[in-house]
Amino acid sequence: MTTQTRARLKLLGVAMVFIGPLALAYLLYYGLSFGAAGTNGGELIDPAMQVPNVTLTDAAGEQLPSGQLFEQKWTILQVAPGGCGDACIESLKETRQIRALLHRRATRVQRVLLTDERPLPVMPEQPDLSLYSAPVAPFNAMFESQGATTAGTVYLVDPLGNWMLYYPPGGDGSALFKDVKHLLKLSHIG
Repeated sequence: MTTQTRARLKLLGVAMVFIGPLALAYLLYYGLSFGAAGTNGGELIDPAMQVPNVTLTDAAGEQLPSGQLFEQKWTILQVAPGGCGDACIESLKETRQIRALLHRRATRVQRVLLTDERPLPVMPEQPDLSLYSAPVAPFNAMFESQGATTAGTVYLVDPLGNWMLYYPPGGDGSALFKDVKHLLKLSHIG
């Protein structure tokens, strides 16, 4: 082995001492996938759509704009025109369990049910659920544009009021849990 080859190997060894840990850290942090495709469990809305701004009415008759409701928290939203049927109730049970599994991060997530039914249904088994009466037609039009109108579908809205993901009924809930947990870990808003 020539002197020039030895010098090159030493230089390469010194470079690996400094570059190697950086490359290893990059691979461990970002993984081997270089795109976000396929990392979400729900159906991604690309680009995200702003939630319609309508007036919501709670059980006490207090009104607030929907934009105010969707600020500052991640929202697990369900829309039930004509009332909450069996698929809706099953999804509510599932989302309650998912929110409970978030432990200390659960305060960053709210569960909301919108219906056009008056008076609002009483759901004592869902103490952390916010119920509102609202015109659901604008929501249904938005959901219909993405093919997400099946009863019991769960929608995920970010703290800026953007609809990002949806989860058709009949899933096991782990996709929603993993997505919410991942978003809460990465997000500094909400």
